[in-house]
Amino acid sequence: MQIIRENSTKILFSLIFSIILCSYPLFTTTAETTIETTIGKMKTFSHVEEIDYGPTSLPLVYDSQVFDDGTMVIRIVRRDSPNNDCFINMLSLRIINLDGTVIEKDYKNLDIPKINYCSLIKSYPLKYYLIRKKQILVTYYNSTDPNDILNATLTEWGIVIDLDGNVLDRRYFGPAAPTSAISKIQLNINREKGFLRCNMRANTTNIVEWQQYRIEPEGNFTNLTSGNFNLSGPVNSTVVTMSTIDEGYAIVFVDRTQKTDDDSNIKNITIIPQNQLSILPIGYSQTSVSPFLLYQICTNLEFISLTCDIAYVGVGKVCFLVAKQDYSETAIYIKVNFLSSGAITSLLTLNSSDPVNTTSFWRVRSLTFGGYLFISFDVNFNSIDGVLYDGKVGTAYGFGSSTNSKGIFEILPHNNTLLVAQKEIDNSWQFDITDDLPKSAGDRDKGYSNLNVESTIPKIQSTVKPNLDEVSITFYDPVALSTGKLSIYQKDGDKTYLRQSFQPYFLSIENDNRTVTGRILNSTFSVSKGNYFIKVDNDFVRDRVFNEPMLGIRENIWNFTTEERIDHFSRSATGILRLTPGGTLYFDNLTSDHFFDNLLNEISYAVPINRSRLSSNGRTQVDNSVNEKQYLISIDIKETRIENDISVATVIKYLDFMVRYKDQTPIGEGQTTQYLDEKYGFVRSPNLWEKYKFGLLGIFLFVGLLIVLFLFAQIRDSRGNNIAILQLGIIILDLVMDILFVNSNARDIPILYLPSVLFLVIPVGINTILAFSIVTNENTNTKFNQWFKTNAKVAFLFTILAGADIKALNILHSKFAGFSCFRAPFSESLKVKILWGSCLSIFIADIPQVAIQG
Repeated sequence: MQIIRENSTKILFSLIFSIILCSYPLFTTTAETTIETTIGKMKTFSHVEEIDYGPTSLPLVYDSQVFDDGTMVIRIVRRDSPNNDCFINMLSLRIINLDGTVIEKDYKNLDIPKINYCSLIKSYPLKYYLIRKKQILVTYYNSTDPNDILNATLTEWGIVIDLDGNVLDRRYFGPAAPTSAISKIQLNINREKGFLRCNMRANTTNIVEWQQYRIEPEGNFTNLTSGNFNLSGPVNSTVVTMSTIDEGYAIVFVDRTQKTDDDSNIKNITIIPQNQLSILPIGYSQTSVSPFLLYQICTNLEFISLTCDIAYVGVGKVCFLVAKQDYSETAIYIKVNFLSSGAITSLLTLNSSDPVNTTSFWRVRSLTFGGYLFISFDVNFNSIDGVLYDGKVGTAYGFGSSTNSKGIFEILPHNNTLLVAQKEIDNSWQFDITDDLPKSAGDRDKGYSNLNVESTIPKIQSTVKPNLDEVSITFYDPVALSTGKLSIYQKDGDKTYLRQSFQPYFLSIENDNRTVTGRILNSTFSVSKGNYFIKVDNDFVRDRVFNEPMLGIRENIWNFTTEERIDHFSRSATGILRLTPGGTLYFDNLTSDHFFDNLLNEISYAVPINRSRLSSNGRTQVDNSVNEKQYLISIDIKETRIENDISVATVIKYLDFMVRYKDQTPIGEGQTTQYLDEKYGFVRSPNLWEKYKFGLLGIFLFVGLLIVLFLFAQIRDSRGNNIAILQLGIIILDLVMDILFVNSNARDIPILYLPSVLFLVIPVGINTILAFSIVTNENTNTKFNQWFKTNAKVAFLFTILAGADIKALNILHSKFAGFSCFRAPFSESLKVKILWGSCLSIFIADIPQVAIQG
């Protein structure tokens, strides 16, 4: 046990305020004084309000919230002069950007009752929470009887607003309990996953209720799960909430045994534990298990404060209990480190020689760079005393500072800067700023805002080659893969594009289980001289020894750029994608335009490529090479000559990679692109000549042969109907094309496949029967019979060919080239039959085939 004597370690600072009042509204000034102290340099930041409400309504910094990147959002209130117990009915927020600029936001039309701007049991119920950079959660009370603020009709509500004050959604949470200290909103460690609401059930003193909510990107509430549990002690129990690294929640509470008057003279009660520290873990979007005991003591201690947070150094969670012994004013600080299983890894008790008087209250804040800040606010003198404790025995840094009447202070999570609100002066407010509080983790801080990360490839702020083939992250201690992802993003101004994400099964662990490595796809670094960052989810890995989830790396911290990449010009091209069976069904349930608009927008985001360079004819074709119904669709990619724009050839290559590995790329996350078949990829449409050159050569040779035969016939005997050989060629070519269509394309539209087959087979059958019938009947003609006996083989051949078209029989009496085999003596009745047969063929074959194939 180490005794920290606050009086001997405090360092009192003389604060120098430099406030420059400017004639321009919204102008912010900062003044820095070079005061070297044990906890850093101090300066003053001040802001002059745009609107002056007069000397009786000065701007008071009433509350502060901060984003993970250090952007602060503070609330300013002004007294409503006629009634000093109320503020002006307006939610005034001030956004303090990282560059020191201030954006003033005053929201007057949120439909929030006036009671929220007035004191209810020494508190004001209106609160706000930062969900996203453009969305804020506001909670407030409502009542059907505003004159009776403690009646049973008092309810709690929440709204989500954007920065312009538009109410995106409003939700009734439940009955309010203004007299209970157990009424809390706990944001998830991943703000986009929502929050936990915890409160005492109305009209009870020991039933705690909780509800989980998610706030959707559009700003609407989604209720996830809810539950409740009983406290064994009554109203004097202490309850706090915390978010957990695995993106769940925990409710930590202290139950105290209620003493009776008979105990007043007893200084030690050791029969039963008087204080029990318990935890209720609540998984994200899950119901809770039963609470389990963490720690219990039998000595006579009165707990006056409980603070819990994740352990930024090491693993697990940490709670600080501030207590005092009965019949003693000595404060005792009990630090409990524990795991998710409830196992305690360390227990440390710190004694303070300073009395804890009733005019002060103590808060403990865990620091993201290690250590803890103890803050005591003296309400009588508007001052803050603090001790910075590094978690090691014998080391502490003390300081003191004046503050405003609310004692507002904030610690920026990205750089350990301490801001303490000062008393308002005229129409301005200000903060005393202490830069760079000492980081107790020492050299473990490598710039990742995660003290468990030792190094990475690529390094922070490095420049890498576009063909970098792997990414890795090395931890100080051995780890095991968990459920989180590692994701690579490309940043273009305010927009971010997901390039690749690694699920655990795409990663490997090496270097004594300290280094996690993933292979990078060729399509990941597609932008020349692009800006990229890698985000590591919380619970990406777990400590291998304790199996505890570990913190990740936030966006815009692990930053790097790529070198310039030379991309050669290539002409416009068309590529083919294939939908999965589910995607084909999805397509059939949408309009073609809707589907292709979504598809092209998502491909434009995924590559990325300018949307104007993508187009499609909107048509589909069934792929007959697979058993299930799957559509083929075409995408046209327009060429570009703009420098550094991605070329057509590169787009085709990258899109093929992204589709084939869609479970690692944004293709797999798109509403429409998720239905692209990874087995097919993105196939460039072949050059028509390359695809059909052999078929075309065959046709040219066939036509050439027919022309040679025609010329030969003309030379040998020009008196014959030599053109018949060309007609025969057309008949044969038509039959071949019909067969190829049925074989290759008839299944493109399944409902037309059977008609295609029928209108090919039936006409051939009818023509064949008709041809044999005509020839057989004509054998009764003596002259024809004599010719038939001499040229039976030729007659049989052309009778078979007449199955394609009955007009093929005409060549037998065409006198082609003067050959006797083509001098069949047809009767007039036979010629008429051929004519009628050809007319029939037009109606049963040609017209239906044109309709189907068109």
